Amino acid sequence: MANERNYVSYATATVAVAAIPLSFFGPGDLRLAVIGLLMLAGPGTALVLLLRLDPPRSVQATGALPLSIAIAIAFSLAMSTLVATAMVYARLWSPPAGVCLLSAATLGLLGFELKRSRRALAGAK
Repeated sequence: MANERNYVSYATATVAVAAIPLSFFGPGDLRLAVIGLLMLAGPGTALVLLLRLDPPRSVQATGALPLSIAIAIAFSLAMSTLVATAMVYARLWSPPAGVCLLSAATLGLLGFELKRSRRALAGAK
């Protein structure tokens, strides 16, 4: 289970880091895929990892994974909408800056999750 969480954390961090340079330049199809994935699932996946919404190993807990996916997508789309709305109201429209803000939020949440898991490992020893 811990390895699965690590793989998801690494994949989320990779998408967040890759989106920053791709927001300024790069092939259009790759930009669409990476930035779209960040806006659809980046900050929300980091939040779900931070909240530790892992399904327990039981037959009755079959609804935990769809709930985690729904929370991840809903939070990511809400963050994307809030960033875009704030840029419109501030009259500072810059899509690359918005992507950088979403990447920073994703990496910040992943950093909190990493710090908490390391603290938990140190306490378990």
